[in-house]
Amino acid sequence: MNFLIIGGDAAGMSAASRAKRNMPEMNVTVFEKTRDVSYSACGMPYNIAVPGKAIEDLVVRQADVFRKKQGINLLTGHEVEFIDPARKRVLGVTNEGQKFEYPYDKLLIATGGSPIVPNLPGFHLPGVLTLKNLDHGRKIKAYIDEHKVKKAVIIGMGYIGLEMCEALSVRSIEVAMVKPNLTFIP
Repeated sequence: MNFLIIGGDAAGMSAASRAKRNMPEMNVTVFEKTRDVSYSACGMPYNIAVPGKAIEDLVVRQADVFRKKQGINLLTGHEVEFIDPARKRVLGVTNEGQKFEYPYDKLLIATGGSPIVPNLPGFHLPGVLTLKNLDHGRKIKAYIDEHKVKKAVIIGMGYIGLEMCEALSVRSIEVAMVKPNLTFIP
C-alpha cells in the first residue's frame, strides 16, 4: 500500500511515523515543499525573540532520522500542485523545477494553514513578511538584524500575531497591531 502525505510539519510527520510503526511494510511517502520537517512551529515567535538563537533549535527530529531509521520516503523540496483523485495520483514540482508524479492508495493532506496576505498596494515590498515556516522565521530574524528594525506593524490578532507582538517587544521593537475593523496600539 502507498500512503502519501502532503506536509512535513508536526501533523504530517506524526502520521507518517505512526503509519510506519503500525504497518512497517507500508510504503510511506511525505512531500514537504520546504527543507524543514518536524519542528515546533508554535515556538517560532519565542525563538525570534532571542537574537542569537538558531531557528534550527526548533527542529524536533532531523529529516534523515525519518529516512534512515524509520524507512519513510521523505521528499523535501517537493511541492504538490495537483491531486488527481480519479487516477489516485499527486503531481508536483521540486525546488529545482523537476516535475514528479506519485500514485497513492491513501492520501493525507497535512499542510496546515497559510498566512493571509491582503491584496493591497505595498504588500509585495521588502520588509513585509509572513510567518508560517522556518524559512519565514529565518527571514524575519535576518531582516530584523540587518535593518536594525525599530518599529513593526502586525496584521492579525491571532495567537501567532500576539506572540510575535511579545517577541518583537522583547527585542525593543515598537509594535502596532491591526485587525480589520479594529486597531490596537500597545
